[in-house]
Amino acid sequence: MNNVELVAIADVNEAEAQRVGAMMGVPHVYTDLHKLLARDDIQAVDVCLHNNYHMAATIAAFEAGKDVFCEKPMAGAYIDALKMWEASQATGRNFGIQFVTMYANEAKAAKSIIDSGQLGRIYHARSYGFRRRGRPYVDGYGTPNFVQKQHSAGGALYDMGVYHISTLLWLIGLPKVERITGKAYQEIEMDEKRRAASGYNVEELGVGFVRFEGGLSLDILEAWAVHMDKFDGSMILGNQAGLRLEPFGFYRSLGISTSTAWPTWPASIGASTTYVKMATPMMARNNTGLQPYRAACH
Repeated sequence: MNNVELVAIADVNEAEAQRVGAMMGVPHVYTDLHKLLARDDIQAVDVCLHNNYHMAATIAAFEAGKDVFCEKPMAGAYIDALKMWEASQATGRNFGIQFVTMYANEAKAAKSIIDSGQLGRIYHARSYGFRRRGRPYVDGYGTPNFVQKQHSAGGALYDMGVYHISTLLWLIGLPKVERITGKAYQEIEMDEKRRAASGYNVEELGVGFVRFEGGLSLDILEAWAVHMDKFDGSMILGNQAGLRLEPFGFYRSLGISTSTAWPTWPASIGASTTYVKMATPMMARNNTGLQPYRAACH
């Protein structure tokens, strides 16, 4: 970012703080967060600790008069996240969470489609996140702290699920939750030496089902490790159309035609559009009468 100067870094591990500071050209290195926050030349702080430590650092920054950008998830527990939000409101400081998916082109396109009413009445959404093998540390990357509940609060649901669930909730208008059910799993084999060294005690697969006020529902499937080749991306279903976020697709009926000619696609779609797929039920005439077939505009 051309308009941002990184002036200080803090970490309780002094050797790591010095290493990262030297690598990134950060002039001031601290092992005490409060000494960093006492500087009057800092406007904002990026909190990139493990999930269970977000709350204390964030509130300390607000109270020191700093704005905060915090890693996702907002916190390891709801009560901590609530305290963070209340502190930002009480101090009047800006507060952002690293939900990069909300700024993706796919999310922006979905928001535009939904806000224009093209999905009709939304009745179901699906939150999907997939890794064939991607458990931190035990599958070859990251640190043991990432897979210890006392530090991270959770596994695949906290790490990946928070992206997809938060984006979907935003897109469907943050409906009021009535009931949640779910189950967490840790079933896939792993190297026993890494299991012992990591203290791995979080979920590799999280599933859930949410009922909202008004009949809307959401199902959740988030995997760090699973014996499967892929999951389809998160999606939202309406009674007039549906959309998938990744890879992006928009699906709706253009109605029934008894003509043998191909339909005329709306000019707004355009021949070169790659993000819109229109599935069209049509009727083709042949010697036996009307037969259904499907056409798609890509």
